[in-house]
Amino acid sequence: MKKILIIDDDEVFVKTLQDFLPKEKYETVHAKDGVEGLGIIDKDRPNLIILDLLMPRMGGMEFLDDLREKKLEKEIPILISSQLSKIEDISKAIVAGMDIGVKGYIIKASENLDMIVSEIEKTLEKYSA
Repeated sequence: MKKILIIDDDEVFVKTLQDFLPKEKYETVHAKDGVEGLGIIDKDRPNLIILDLLMPRMGGMEFLDDLREKKLEKEIPILISSQLSKIEDISKAIVAGMDIGVKGYIIKASENLDMIVSEIEKTLEKYSA
């Protein structure tokens, strides 16, 4: 079973995604911000991280900087998640995080759930051992 860490302060999006992902294939863990996310990574390494950019305490860009400083021995694939209106921020995050595991992005939208799951599955298949 693959473990997915969702770092996002949008409780509705997180719950919707957790409910939509097949429970027999994926275990999901939720962190409300980058600080919580780093704590989870220290204890229990996920197979994939879904990372929001705008959060309280520590946002996505800060999280990527701190993750880079950790110098993990094995890269964790990361998908940036954000609203379509934030496409410029998504592009910056992808470029800034390519060296530490950012592999792409997903657009948060409930009508987009099939595409989100498809992107998660493709990323796990390609980058996760």
